[in-house]
Amino acid sequence: MSNTSDVRHILVISDSKSRRMVSLTESLYTIGRDPNTNILLYDRQVSRHHATILHIHIEEDKTDFPSYRIIDGNLQGKKSTNGLIINGKYCLSHDLKSGDQIRFGPRCSANYYLLPKTTELSVLKGGDDQDEREIDPKQTEEFSLDKSTGKLDQILNQSPLETIDSSLVETIVPENYWDNKSHLIDIAQGNPNPIIEIDFQGKITYLNIPAKVKFLDIDKSPATHPLFQGIIGQSAPPQKTSLVREVQVDQGFWEQHIHYLEDNQSIRIYLFEITKYKKREEKLSASKDRYRLFVEQGLEGILLINKETQYIIEANQAYCQLLGYTSAEIIGLSFYQLVALDKQIINQQLQNVTPETPYIFKESVHRHKDGSLISVAGKITQTVYQGQEIFCCVVTDITARKQAEEKLEYQALHDPLTNLPNRESFNKELSLALDHAQRYQHLMAVMFVDIDSFTHINNTLGHSIGDQLLQSFAKRLSSSVRKDDSVARWGNDEFVLLLPQIKNTEDTVKLAQRIFETLHGPFTIENNQLQIKCSIGIAIYPQDGENAETLLKNADAALHRTKQQGRNHYQFYSADLTAEAGLLLKLEGRLHQGIEKKQFSLYYQPQIEIKTGQVVAMEALLRWEHPELGIIPPQKFIPLAQKTDLILHLSKWVLQTACEQNLTWQKDGLPPIPIAVNLCEREFQQPNLAEVVARALDKTGLDPQWLELEITEMTLRQHLIHARKTLQDLHNLGVRVALDDFGMGFSSLGYLKQFSFRTLKLHQAFIRDLRGTSEELGIISAALAIGKGFNIRVVAEGVETQQQLDILNNLDCKEVQGYWFSRPMPTKEATEFLRNNQGCNETVNSKKI
Repeated sequence: MSNTSDVRHILVISDSKSRRMVSLTESLYTIGRDPNTNILLYDRQVSRHHATILHIHIEEDKTDFPSYRIIDGNLQGKKSTNGLIINGKYCLSHDLKSGDQIRFGPRCSANYYLLPKTTELSVLKGGDDQDEREIDPKQTEEFSLDKSTGKLDQILNQSPLETIDSSLVETIVPENYWDNKSHLIDIAQGNPNPIIEIDFQGKITYLNIPAKVKFLDIDKSPATHPLFQGIIGQSAPPQKTSLVREVQVDQGFWEQHIHYLEDNQSIRIYLFEITKYKKREEKLSASKDRYRLFVEQGLEGILLINKETQYIIEANQAYCQLLGYTSAEIIGLSFYQLVALDKQIINQQLQNVTPETPYIFKESVHRHKDGSLISVAGKITQTVYQGQEIFCCVVTDITARKQAEEKLEYQALHDPLTNLPNRESFNKELSLALDHAQRYQHLMAVMFVDIDSFTHINNTLGHSIGDQLLQSFAKRLSSSVRKDDSVARWGNDEFVLLLPQIKNTEDTVKLAQRIFETLHGPFTIENNQLQIKCSIGIAIYPQDGENAETLLKNADAALHRTKQQGRNHYQFYSADLTAEAGLLLKLEGRLHQGIEKKQFSLYYQPQIEIKTGQVVAMEALLRWEHPELGIIPPQKFIPLAQKTDLILHLSKWVLQTACEQNLTWQKDGLPPIPIAVNLCEREFQQPNLAEVVARALDKTGLDPQWLELEITEMTLRQHLIHARKTLQDLHNLGVRVALDDFGMGFSSLGYLKQFSFRTLKLHQAFIRDLRGTSEELGIISAALAIGKGFNIRVVAEGVETQQQLDILNNLDCKEVQGYWFSRPMPTKEATEFLRNNQGCNETVNSKKI
């Protein structure tokens, strides 16, 4: 077949609109979506000028063999968007061979075939030459042995056509070929596929053997048989036409080629069984539908991105809904339009993605259709989709988690009652202000403000009135300061002001007078007219201190002097206030005496499981019973003791006494529970803390698992480097470690991740001011969720009312501690409490223990 007239070049095209067959005869064809191309492709993801086909000659065995070459893009060098895939591989150009599979896009493909015009096609179609010439055996052998040559029935089975060009049929089957009936019968009977002929009235005039075998009852009721429905009668197509359709007979599927032969007044039907292909197609379709259902119904957003162009190929509904797009709107957008990051950063991330190594991001920002930003986490992988390399981006919306973290962080740095910055936040701001003042050599000031007689208001009108008063006072105080000044809540009724830059001390006097003027009007709270006064202490940088600690200490000293001198006034720090150091020495001497005369004792406060009412732990609290001053709470003398080595002696005594008492309870038959001992800052700083604890356990014989050491979040943050080794040593020892005052420090989540805490004690400030607002519930819920996520028991401190208990129970808080159940008790009362609790299995949701 050295002559081009001996063969036909067939391109069978399948796209979103139809399947059709094109006979290549010209030397140049353009293919694409543009209406002006020679071969139009109906697929929006195909380029306008996707490919070009050129007629060429290839030398094989020194014989010129005509062929076609397909090139990606146009002849000017512009490539297509999706690329050209030949037999599953990307190609810039390819010399076509019979049977080649060409893919232009996800839904658009073609198959190329090289077919004979005369001999083989006639045999395949069962025809008879007009001149009845014999077939050259050599030519037939050459053609049939050519592996690149396809057969017509294979072509049709591989790519079923919906229509056939009548001119093509006339080319394949010569005119008057079917006049020789004997030749027709010989070839038709030898054809393995069913061949049927009927007249225009629907009477069967011919059946070959395969037709008789496949359709046993076809002659019983031909008028109603599926093969003949729609091809005869009034609904039949016009004569002198040909068509191809699919038809189902019983459980089988057939491709039916129908030819209306006006000269013979008959209809000739060729049948090719496609049952296995239909079943395969149905399984594939079901598999695709199942996969798409899983993808579309998933909660994670999925985005498919072209690796070369970064354009969006596909997006599931979860991602579209996340960003507010429809599927049609998002396809074709650039990945850069959706990710709210610099293009260079996105490119750097994508460059790190390989088929073996995905890129995982804990947080990124995608842009909503309305312009807002959505926080997401996920990963980007590289894979192959529909023959092209793509990036697959899977994201999860973390907006709610981010908001919860931001709320928790805000709460950690702000007072929940007044929404003012808390002590931690103020110290941070003071440090920055001191650096600025030292660099630019200017004055600054710190002022302590304390509400006079606030304790009396709480005791007479109740904590609710007191809380509302603090809120109103905070608002008036904030309205008095200058734009750049800061106000923070320092303690219960104590506030602190930062004046980061002042011209002279007169600026602080003006501010103090402005505060007094603001407080002149009464506070109206629940029909109560409250006339409030305050005391102010002032320290100036640098004369009253060059660091934060000194400034705060001296401002506090000035505040105490103001109170001593009658209150409702302001006082600057002066060197005379150092006379108070003598008082400190006197108190230190009393502490020594208290240790020697055994004036110290331990009180115990239970921790209760809400659902059962059982005591799950006891906290040991130090008390000083002075013969003249009475019982002195630890917050009064511990800060003083920490300034001396006395605190270390006290701490050892507390640790050993608590262990001995816990072991005594166990020996008396009480259920073993942990006993909690607080570690102060000075004690935690000991380099040999683990050894001290180990000696106490060894001396008392208490199992380490029944000892729990509490450390505050503030202490942990101030000694973070030292804490890593100390807490690890305690963990190795087998004792429990609890994080106390959780939520009032900084970077609490980071501490939970770094250290193996067994208990999380929610700061009582969260509970004391708890009234059930959505903000409060959100903060506590977030803390409980964090504890659950880290597998840490959470204890809510400061429960004093039934309302607080009910709210905590509704939030699924497991364990609580506070005055609602019991105040700290001496040893005898605590022992009796534990004995009475042994048989208690009732919930404490609605009753007080």
